[in-house]
Amino acid sequence: MGSRAAGRRYAKAIIELAQEENLEDKVLNDFTLIHSTIDENKDLKLMLSSPLIEVIKKQSVLLEVFKSVQPLVQKLIKILATNNRVAILEEISEEYISLYNTQHHIQYASVVTAVEMTKDIEEKVQNKIKEITGYTANLTNQVDESILGGFVLRLKDLQFDASVSTSLNRFKRQLL
Repeated sequence: MGSRAAGRRYAKAIIELAQEENLEDKVLNDFTLIHSTIDENKDLKLMLSSPLIEVIKKQSVLLEVFKSVQPLVQKLIKILATNNRVAILEEISEEYISLYNTQHHIQYASVVTAVEMTKDIEEKVQNKIKEITGYTANLTNQVDESILGGFVLRLKDLQFDASVSTSLNRFKRQLL
């Protein structure tokens, strides 16, 4: 079984337990911290995946590094150590965040514009996102003058290109 599938199963169980105990948001904060810490710390990532380091040492390091997390998350770390699965903690955190966002209809999108995004452009982008997915999204704006105008929207694995440069290139290809 792949670590992604196992991570998803653990995340589903944790989110159900967190919901029962009204700790969903706190556990989300914990998994956000865990994910960013493991992602940004190469040594920690290597330690978790190393077969040379004893599982009990991995557990004690994780419990020390994440001593401020909810008892539910600490218990998960102990269960993962017992089952020799601490290496999938990062996948579990990713899956928990993804499940939480899906259940709360939270999505993230990036928008590339030629100039800083105005309220008018933001409204058009939100309308397009709502048309595509049925929900609004938290937007991050990146300025790229080479698109000349309009916007390029990236949402999950979708890209909607309403830039002037792309329109001009399409028109140019039609003329040729």
